[in-house]
Amino acid sequence: MPEKHLLSLDIDLTSDKYNDPFVRNEETLSVEELIPRILAERKSFADLTEESILKEINAVDDAESDPNTSQVASEAFQEPSNEVSESPDNLTDENSFETIQRKKIELANYIRSAINETSLSLDFVSLLISSIKPNAGKSTISPHLAANIPLGSLNSDRLTGIETSAADTPAAVGQGWKLDSLKRITNLFEDASNILEKQTRKEGNYWNMIHIVLQNNEALCKLKDPVNGSNAIGVRYGFGDSGSSYHDKGLAVLRKNDVDGNISFHPVSDNNKHVNKVFKYVKVKILSEIDDDYMVTGQSSFSQDFLSGDKHEIINEIEKARYFIFEEDLFYFLTREAKVLVNYNVNLIGNKIIIDLNKELIEIEALPYDELNEDELDNYYQNVNKDSCINNDKAQSILVFLKLMLCCFYEYNLKLKQRVPTAVTKWKQNNSHPLILRPLLGHIRHEINLKFTNDLLAEIADKYGKDIKIDFKYSRYTKLEEMSKVSNPFMKSVERPHSTYDVIIENKSNNKVLKIPIEITSTEYYCDLVIRLSVVKYEKEEDSHNNTNGVNLLQITFSEFSEFSECLHWTIKNFINKS
Repeated sequence: MPEKHLLSLDIDLTSDKYNDPFVRNEETLSVEELIPRILAERKSFADLTEESILKEINAVDDAESDPNTSQVASEAFQEPSNEVSESPDNLTDENSFETIQRKKIELANYIRSAINETSLSLDFVSLLISSIKPNAGKSTISPHLAANIPLGSLNSDRLTGIETSAADTPAAVGQGWKLDSLKRITNLFEDASNILEKQTRKEGNYWNMIHIVLQNNEALCKLKDPVNGSNAIGVRYGFGDSGSSYHDKGLAVLRKNDVDGNISFHPVSDNNKHVNKVFKYVKVKILSEIDDDYMVTGQSSFSQDFLSGDKHEIINEIEKARYFIFEEDLFYFLTREAKVLVNYNVNLIGNKIIIDLNKELIEIEALPYDELNEDELDNYYQNVNKDSCINNDKAQSILVFLKLMLCCFYEYNLKLKQRVPTAVTKWKQNNSHPLILRPLLGHIRHEINLKFTNDLLAEIADKYGKDIKIDFKYSRYTKLEEMSKVSNPFMKSVERPHSTYDVIIENKSNNKVLKIPIEITSTEYYCDLVIRLSVVKYEKEEDSHNNTNGVNLLQITFSEFSEFSECLHWTIKNFINKS
C-alpha cells in the first residue's frame, strides 16, 4: 500500500516578504481580481439562493470534520484574525445577519457602479463612432444621451508635431490644438467651398444643356437610366406622337457626366435597356441594261442636313438619331411590302430590295452610315462619267416619293388616333399598313404599259397602213383631273392609275369606221394590269362623229398585254377582210 504524504501551506509565504505571484491570499484580492475568479469557479449565478449557500457552507464544515484531514492543514489555511470565527450556528445572530446584508449592499453597489461605468463607456464609444457610422451609433446609444446630444458631435484625431521639451509640452499641446483646429476648419471651409463651386458649375452646365434641348422643341420625359437605375431625363426623338407604328419608339437618356455636368445622348429600347444603335440609311440605285449587262446609271444622294454647324452638339445627335430612325422605319415597311410582291418581279435579298422592270432594275438598299467615308456618301466612285449618273434625278425622285408616302401613312394613323374609339377605328389601327412600294411599282408599270400600247398602235399603223387609216389620242391619268379639287396630294398618289385611248380606224376601201375606246388601269393592288377594250362599228364616217347607228362588236377585259395585242390584231384583220 503506497505511503500517504501530507502537504501543508505556510501562510507566511503569502506575505510581502516573499510575494509569490502564484500564491495569493483571496481575502486581500481586489474586486477587479476577485470577480473573474468567482466567475471562473461558479460559471453561473442564475440559480444562486441562500439555501444553496448554506448547503455549501455545511459541506465545507463536513469536509473539515473528516478524520483523514489533518488539523495542521486546516489551521494553515485559516486566516489569522482577532475576530471570532462565524460558524453556521451563529448565522442567526443579529450581527452576522447585518454583516451579510451589508456585504450584499456593498456588492450591489459595486455591480451598479460597474453597470454605470459600462453604460458610460458604451455611450462614449457610440457617440464617437456616430460621426463615421451614424446607424451603428444610433442603435447602441442610450435614449437619454440620444435625446440630449446630437449624433456626430464627438470626434477624435491624432496630432503629430515638432518634439518639444517636457517644460514646453503643456503650452505646445494647447497651442497645437488651437492651431491645428484653425487649420483644419480653414481647410474644411475651403474644401466645402470648392466642392460647392464645382457642384454649382456642374449643375449649371447640366441644366443649361437641358434648356438647349427644350428650346429645340424636343419632348422630354422621365426615364430610368439602365446603367445605374437612377432617375434621369430622357428625350423622345421618334415619330410615335406623329402617327408612327414602328416598334422602336425612339427613346434616349440624357445622361449627366459626373465630372463636368454635360449631358450625353444614349438611346434605350422600349424595355429600358441600353442599345448600341447601328445607323443605316436608304439608298436607291437604278441599273440599266447596256450590252446585255446591267450598269449603274443613277443613284440617290445622301443628305446630311441633320448636321448643322450653328447648333449644339447634343441637338445634332438628337436630329441625327431622328433622321436614321425614320430611315429604319421606311426600310422596315418597304421589306414588309416586298415580301408580298414576289409575283411582280420584286425580290428581297438581305438588306436589298430588287425590282425587275423592263430592261431596268431598281435597287433599294439599307447601307450602314459611315461619316468618315465621304466618297461613298457623295457617290464619288459612281459619278465618274455621264452614263453612270444619267438617272440620278430619277433615283432621287423615287427616294423622295417613298419618304413622302411614309409621311402620308403617319398622317393617316394620327387621324385614326384622334377619332372616337370604336370597333371600326380600332380594327383600322390594328390592320392598316402603309402604301409605299405598291403605288410606286403600280405607277411605273402603268407607264410601261402606256409605252407598250403606243408601240402597239404604231406597229398596227405600219403593218396595215395601206388598207386603213388609223388615228388615236390618249389621256394620261384621267382620274387626277377629277381630283383636281382635292387639296391633299397624298390622295392623288394612292389613286389607282387610269389612262384612256380613243382609237379611230377607217377602211380606205369602203369608208367604214371602227371606234375602239381603250381603258388601261389596275386593281386595288396597283400592280395588276386591267385593259378594257370596246369595239364599235359605224357604216359611215359621219355616224362615228355623231355616235349614231353604231354596232357593238366587242367588249372585253384583259389582264395580259399579249392577249390584248392579239385581240386588237385579230379585230383589225377581221375589219379589213369582211368590210
